[in-house]
Amino acid sequence: DAINAVKYFMFGIPVQYILRRLVGGKNFWRKGLQAAWGDPNKLTNNDVLRFQYPSIGKGWEKGILSYVKSVATMKSSYMPTYPGGEEQLLQDVLKLPNTYVAIVHGTKDRVVPSSYNEKYTAFYPNLRFVKMDGFGHDPFEEDVDMFVDVVKDLMKDAKFQ
Repeated sequence: DAINAVKYFMFGIPVQYILRRLVGGKNFWRKGLQAAWGDPNKLTNNDVLRFQYPSIGKGWEKGILSYVKSVATMKSSYMPTYPGGEEQLLQDVLKLPNTYVAIVHGTKDRVVPSSYNEKYTAFYPNLRFVKMDGFGHDPFEEDVDMFVDVVKDLMKDAKFQ
């Protein structure tokens, strides 16, 4: 226990301080969201605050450190992985009977290129790929009403009923 206490004092406390200073500030979230938003000029202060808010809660940095440690050491099943990865998971789900999948993708997504998802539409007739023109990685955050309209339209499709 004494060794763990020393490790925490030497590494844990300074890392928590750095996380608080870095992630707790608006600029961290603003820069990250501008990279993910389709039109960075449409990013509002409320959008930034919505993402920043959890990082100003008491003790959040300990949770982040615990999560990173468990993933790095793989001693925890907190973050289960699918054998073969996410791509294999999508393929396996699409092979299930009476299963339909819709991927809603912003055309200005710089995080995941649309070509990554589009390649599956030729092989799986039960996959619907919907592009939201002008949106980035988080179209559901950028325009909630428009995203809900897209989902409503998908629900009207006979395949998805």
